[in-house]
Amino acid sequence: MLKATLKSLLARKFRLFMSALSIVLGIAFVAGSLMFTNLLSRSFDEIVQSTVGDVNVVREDSGFSDFTTSVPDPGTLLTPDDVAEVQAVDGVARGEPLVTSAQVYLVDPDGRLVAISGAPGIGSNWHDTPAAGGLEGARIVDGRAPEADGEVVVDPSTVERAGYAIGDEVQVSTPLHGLETMTLVGTATYGSGSTAGASYLFFTLADAQRLMVDGADAYQGMWVQVDDGADPDAVAAAVDEVLPEGWQASTGEEMAAEVEDLLAVGMGFVNNFLLIFAAIALLVATLLILNTFSILVAQRSREMALLRALGATRKQVRNSVLLEALIVGVVGSTLGILVGYLLVWGLLAAMAAIGVGLGDVVPQLTWRAVVVSYLVGLGVTLVAALLPSVRAGRARPVEAMTETAVPTEQSRSGPVAMTGIVLIEISAALVACGVWLAVPEPLYWVGLGAAGLLVGVVLAAPLIGAPVIALFGWLAGKAFGEIGRMAALNSRRQPRRTAATASTITIGLTLVTTVAVLASSVTTSMRTELAEDQRGDFVVAPVNFQPFDARVADAAERVEGVDWVASFTVGAARINDDTETVVTVAGTTPRALLEGTATDVPAGTMTDEPDSAVVSVDFASAHGLGMGMLFDLHGPLGTQRLLVTGISDDDTNPPGEIIVNPEAFAAIADDSLVTHFVVFADEGADLEQVRQGLRDATAEYPTVAVSDVAEFVQAQVDQFQQLVTLLYALLGLALVISVLGIVNTLGLSVIERTREIGLLRAVGITRPQVRRMVTLESILITVMGAVLGVGLGLLFGAILVEVNRDSGISVLDIPWGQVALFVVAAAGFGWLAALAPARRAARLPVLESIAAE
Repeated sequence: MLKATLKSLLARKFRLFMSALSIVLGIAFVAGSLMFTNLLSRSFDEIVQSTVGDVNVVREDSGFSDFTTSVPDPGTLLTPDDVAEVQAVDGVARGEPLVTSAQVYLVDPDGRLVAISGAPGIGSNWHDTPAAGGLEGARIVDGRAPEADGEVVVDPSTVERAGYAIGDEVQVSTPLHGLETMTLVGTATYGSGSTAGASYLFFTLADAQRLMVDGADAYQGMWVQVDDGADPDAVAAAVDEVLPEGWQASTGEEMAAEVEDLLAVGMGFVNNFLLIFAAIALLVATLLILNTFSILVAQRSREMALLRALGATRKQVRNSVLLEALIVGVVGSTLGILVGYLLVWGLLAAMAAIGVGLGDVVPQLTWRAVVVSYLVGLGVTLVAALLPSVRAGRARPVEAMTETAVPTEQSRSGPVAMTGIVLIEISAALVACGVWLAVPEPLYWVGLGAAGLLVGVVLAAPLIGAPVIALFGWLAGKAFGEIGRMAALNSRRQPRRTAATASTITIGLTLVTTVAVLASSVTTSMRTELAEDQRGDFVVAPVNFQPFDARVADAAERVEGVDWVASFTVGAARINDDTETVVTVAGTTPRALLEGTATDVPAGTMTDEPDSAVVSVDFASAHGLGMGMLFDLHGPLGTQRLLVTGISDDDTNPPGEIIVNPEAFAAIADDSLVTHFVVFADEGADLEQVRQGLRDATAEYPTVAVSDVAEFVQAQVDQFQQLVTLLYALLGLALVISVLGIVNTLGLSVIERTREIGLLRAVGITRPQVRRMVTLESILITVMGAVLGVGLGLLFGAILVEVNRDSGISVLDIPWGQVALFVVAAAGFGWLAALAPARRAARLPVLESIAAE
């Protein structure tokens, strides 16, 4: 039996290739996801290990991730005397003061920021103190370190993207001093050179203090190297003793553990995100393999009957089919792992091309990726082949040997289809409960119901899809005559096979249509909400999501044609004695709040009194505050007692949980940077002239963009649509596997109907007519899958919009043009999938085909 199985498998190389290819794609995603997240984890580990010292002096409640986004008050920083005391502690070999900002960027010769969207530009004073455990910290790659004021060293990736060379005069964007012209004297990085999208700029200590703490002779932390043999924990404890209030000493191990915990959350999200799409690909691949083995068992009925007649048992026949599946699973999983490995290299190259360098780390074939890939690949293949193998083992020798090669008409209403109908009814009830009833965690109810609906439709597809096949079959008959009717008959002859083939398209298009409806609804909701929220004629906001110099707002107010400017400063603070909860505080004027935003203050208002505060409804409820009540707000610079004079509606997007006057904000937090400001032009002013004046006023700050309301709204929408494009690209994998499934099914169907096609040719059907018949059959199958998939996708999209209305998705917008395009594209996929099988069918020799069994 083993020899017979292997001989049968090798005799059908096309079948082996197509079956294995579906597993290859699914496993490539699984293995690639695991290897890619491992790569990211190792890369970030190297960043962490090379950017912390043996002992690190930081502000309390801050750590590795707390990059400076404001200019601290000099009174809250370390003084030269503090640094000297730390350097004198026993066990300290070297202690370097640090001045750092996350808002320093290199500017290219065309005046554009050299930055990845959202990634920080980390500027700091240069020092080459070793990292924790004696590892390499900052190191020069080319050139030399900065030695005089006006010199800068930048990481190699940023320099390359900007097109500069060592010795060039370059411009650097700073938060308080705008553009600074400096000389590039070298390139440098940390450890292995991983930047993960950030840029590193190094200055002399004097320049760092001038640019980042406004010239104060003070520091934002220290990097400490301990003596050889000294215990970092003991040294950290000793350093703690000499530090002023509000400061702490943490070991490199403690700092690394903190950031690794933060990264674990991000890595988990990335991994789960990619594995979800791998699961989708594997689900489609499972249906494809199930369909393939069902056809193969039907085609080999005579062969298996002969084996039974020669003495093979049912168990041997069943095991023969399972062995084939095992071989397909091993081949597909092995190739999938290799393709996944190459995929990670491709992602690594793509990230490097856009400036997200990951240093010297390379993809690794980890044991976890290999084991999981083989377990998943073999499990999927064997499960998919189990039912056909049982069916093969149950075939009676005499009955099987007397059957013709062409399978008989199947019933649509088998137990599997009826199970699907029952599952649809149960799932619809779950969705209804999640949408319309006050159940706990409604998203779970809806998610479970949606998954059940999808599985139910796949199982019941022979019943549900029959009207679609009948309708489009009738249209094909009208358009193509007898050839069209024969194509429709071929599609209806094996409803379970047709449904299984169409289900691969159904799943893919369900997901694509759901994303399309959700994306269109989110985009429309965003556009509507942003347009309603925006006030004024122009919005001046940062392109890097970081606050910028408040003096830019003052300069904008002096532009000819500008009436007034509403600026907003945001910071963090703690309320009363709550030391754990951090709240968002916004500083602005009453006029700016009421006229420069869409914030609704249904109770009370904001006054010009310094202690006036408007709090959000949720914040007031959580902290037991009401109109006329006093509370204390503790910020980095001090404490301010405030009076609740208004309560804002959270649905109108207030700029902060607590909104205070600029004077009160300055008492608790730094007010030298603003998050954005809104410009109101004079009545009758030339808006284009005002726009140019604002651009001139912000020319020294390339991190700041001037846009009118429509441009600002579109920029926010474009950022969301970039994510949607990524989703479409990933979902495209499921559609690729779906098309391969149709190619595979049609190819095997042509082999199965060799004698039938020969008879048709003998009675006068031409080769073009045979090609047309097979092509129409493929199109009918894909259209059936597309109609079911689009219908489910529209339903799921509408449900998701309904259950997320409280999250800001207020408008259900169905992109009918895209939906129609999906159906047309599915028909196009069907035509493409039929090219090779149709050509093969048309080329079958007539006499040999008639003689085939």
